[in-house]
Amino acid sequence: MGLRSEILALAFGALLVFVTFGDGQIYWFIGNLDTIFGVAFWHALDAFYPLASIAVFLLYGWVKGKGLKFNATTILLLVSFVTVLVLVNIDDFVQLLNVTVAPSKVYWTVMMWVYPVYSGIAFFLFGKKHETMRASQKIL
Repeated sequence: MGLRSEILALAFGALLVFVTFGDGQIYWFIGNLDTIFGVAFWHALDAFYPLASIAVFLLYGWVKGKGLKFNATTILLLVSFVTVLVLVNIDDFVQLLNVTVAPSKVYWTVMMWVYPVYSGIAFFLFGKKHETMRASQKIL
């Protein structure tokens, strides 16, 4: 269990970097990791990074708890993580809806701090909560 959870934590950390710096919202020389495999894969990676982040988030809880168990706390952590993920990718989501939204540089600066910090905390709390629920079931 230990090595799998550590590998998932490392993968989640890499995804945090890719999502946070996926687009060059503030300055042209910071970001654009969506084009890391070339411009042809730009849109695919715009979809892959958030979906992979959600998958790794859930897998981490599953590995730590030997299965997913949901209660109010774990649901809140998952929903809040997905909300922050949507907010940091708002430009990509509104393109799918064919809507024009242009958040300011202040918005992107705040999200470039909020997303990785909050997501990291939520990720480890989600795993810890599953680990705690698993331990409490062994006692019973």
